[in-house]
Amino acid sequence: MEAKKLQSNQFNFSYMEIVKSSNGIIPKYLSKQILTIGPQHINHRGGVGAVIDSYSKYFDEFKYIKSQKPGSTLTKSVTFIQCLILLFWKLLTDEHLKIIHIHGASRGSFYRKYVVFLIAKYLFRKKLYYHIHGAEYHLFYAESKAVVKKRITKLINNADGIICLSTKWKAFFESNFKPKRIFIVSNIIDYPVHDARKVIGNQLTFLFLGQIGERKGIFDILKVLSKNKSKYEGKLQLVIGGNGELDKLNAIISKYGLETMVDFVGWISKSEKANWLQKSNVYILPSYNEGLPISILEAMSYGHPIISTNVGGISEIVKPGKNGILIEPGNLEQIESAIDFFLHSYEKIETYGKVSKKMVKKHLPKSVIAELLTI
Repeated sequence: MEAKKLQSNQFNFSYMEIVKSSNGIIPKYLSKQILTIGPQHINHRGGVGAVIDSYSKYFDEFKYIKSQKPGSTLTKSVTFIQCLILLFWKLLTDEHLKIIHIHGASRGSFYRKYVVFLIAKYLFRKKLYYHIHGAEYHLFYAESKAVVKKRITKLINNADGIICLSTKWKAFFESNFKPKRIFIVSNIIDYPVHDARKVIGNQLTFLFLGQIGERKGIFDILKVLSKNKSKYEGKLQLVIGGNGELDKLNAIISKYGLETMVDFVGWISKSEKANWLQKSNVYILPSYNEGLPISILEAMSYGHPIISTNVGGISEIVKPGKNGILIEPGNLEQIESAIDFFLHSYEKIETYGKVSKKMVKKHLPKSVIAELLTI
């Protein structure tokens, strides 16, 4: 049977021809037509930046404009103004551009991407794909005033395609909006650098990586450790990597005397992350809201069992009794029970970890790039 054609007034490609010729990347004759807009991806400090950084390696020609970078309000404002100037310049001068692929989240990110949407879609008549990563997009929409909800609806309903991270998020967008087309694309992660796992001794290392704050549940973990110091002393080490509410974190560690049990290593680089993932035994992230956490996927690629919560798309990658334990957000008793499970069942760490490595394969570049090609 002849391969189905992807046709419009702008495209005329055979999907099978694209896949066969891609060699694991988005080929140049296609990638040169795509402009990616999103937060800083070089030396990134967040999951969306990590996704864009991974994508950049698999586009034969990666065209990108930075819409946001970490810093003060002034820094972010200047960065976005520069983004708009570059966007106008690219759209006026690059005759190859056909698709604008914007990566966004909620709140401030939405407002920035809404301006990009108006310019690209209505002023320059380009195809626009809105890739939504926001862990709290549902809360953002529910809490927004009517005028903001109208703008959210306009963007989602008029984008040429909505890309989301899981079946749960797809159901949310389909039940609240009327997108023209909606796709699920697995969050991409890099291939693991190290394959060897740390030999388990008399002490387990639990690893937490992410924003230090209430949403990620790090303070809940510390509450559990503080209430069970005598039980856990000498049996576990919690390694924390990230940025955010550092003063509060250090104050809690000091107040409850957790210095010997908790190791805060600050924000870690990509190479440092690989080392910590290789050294640790169990990954823990008891978040209150998530999209599809890159950190969990990365931990799975290193063969970790996972302790996390049933929010966002996490239940699609963490299966109780197979590769991890799911708990309710904020439930300290369940966090304690999950920690105790691995402390008393060392053999489960290896068996769960093997399942994690199998399950995460669809998030590795070869599979994700194929998903993008179908779109």
